[in-house]
Amino acid sequence: MDNLKETEQSLLNDKSKVPLEFNRVAKKYNLATFLSQGYQSDLNRSASRLRLNGNELVLDLCCGTGKSTISCFRHLIDGKVIGIDNSEEMLRVAKENYYNKFDRNKLEFVQKDVMELDYDDNSVDAIFMAYGIRNMPDYKKVLINLFCILKPGGKIVFHEYSLNKRFFSHLYWKVLGYSLIVPISTLISGSSTIFNYLVKSVNEFLSPQEFINLLTETGFENAETHHMPSWRKPILHTFSANKPK
Repeated sequence: MDNLKETEQSLLNDKSKVPLEFNRVAKKYNLATFLSQGYQSDLNRSASRLRLNGNELVLDLCCGTGKSTISCFRHLIDGKVIGIDNSEEMLRVAKENYYNKFDRNKLEFVQKDVMELDYDDNSVDAIFMAYGIRNMPDYKKVLINLFCILKPGGKIVFHEYSLNKRFFSHLYWKVLGYSLIVPISTLISGSSTIFNYLVKSVNEFLSPQEFINLLTETGFENAETHHMPSWRKPILHTFSANKPK
């Protein structure tokens, strides 16, 4: 047990190791998310807040097995979405699931470190990031980079767990995380490390207002928080903003 706690803490201290842990559970990850009520519909709801016209270049950051990428893809007619993740095995699952179903001129998966994206300034129409920003070692550095590569007027949307400062929110998340998410996901995947880390990472992430403030501080405008329905309302949100024109 002590070794497990040390491993989880090492992930919190050095988040560059997180993709390696995702590699261990990649083959069973989709089943774990399938059992999470509203998982795909929540992604679809957040992706719709990009308000795409259908011809944009969209980056889906920390795309994992591609469920968030498909949420973006369904809004594109002539555009393209690039799913980006630093877990080789999660991307392998994404490619196996979607490359034989969709036009690769419109859907692509690439392995990159989101902390070190190398796209040109003002080159991307929209950016989506689900369950990813809290896994970044430096939130502000990521936002500054994303601000640069986004075109003026471009939209950015984050789909993320975030707890307000009230005691109830943290208690609710703790009960939900350790009574349901960790036991069920561990049973399915055979590994508890990454799921224990994910529960703890939510506790350490910014509150909704703190994240909105950081978006504004970085230069984004019209930053807003949108709640998810049902039992997810206190803990899961869409954050949207845009780069000034």
